[in-house]
Formats: sequence, C-alpha cells, structure tokens
Amino acid sequence: MDVALAPSAALPGPISPELVLVSPPEVARLARGLLSSEPPAAIRAYAAPEREFGAVELTAVWFFSAAATVGPLLLLLLADRTG
Repeated sequence: MDVALAPSAALPGPISPELVLVSPPEVARLARGLLSSEPPAAIRAYAAPEREFGAVELTAVWFFSAAATVGPLLLLLLADRTG
C-alpha cells in the first residue's frame, strides 16, 4: 500500500516533528495534513505568588551576613594575638 494513499488511521499515533523531518515526503505530507490549522493553546504553569520578607527575616539575614563576615576576622585577630 502506498503511504500517500493511506488513511489517517494507518499512522499508529502522533508523529514527532523530528520523525516528520526524516520521513519520506509522502509520510511528511500525510502527517502535516493531520495538523490543525490553529496553533495549540499555550499551557500555563502555576506560578505561586512571591512572598515578601518581613522585617524579622531581613534582620536575621543581615545579622547572619555580618556574623559570617566579622566572625572569621575576629578569630584571625584572636589567633594572631595569642600566637
């Protein structure tokens, strides 16, 4: 049976775009004929609303950053005095 004359039921399922690119022209034409004229609707992913940080969280981050910066410096100065 010629593929160009095959009904749409001859194709087992959806054909990937990559497969259409490497298929013979008859199969590609048949697959393009199965496409709808309208583009598929965009799928929207759920986006959780962004949470804003309060004063307590920002203060904690600020203190952690200051401790991470000043702490090793103080340990270095302490080690330098004792050694």
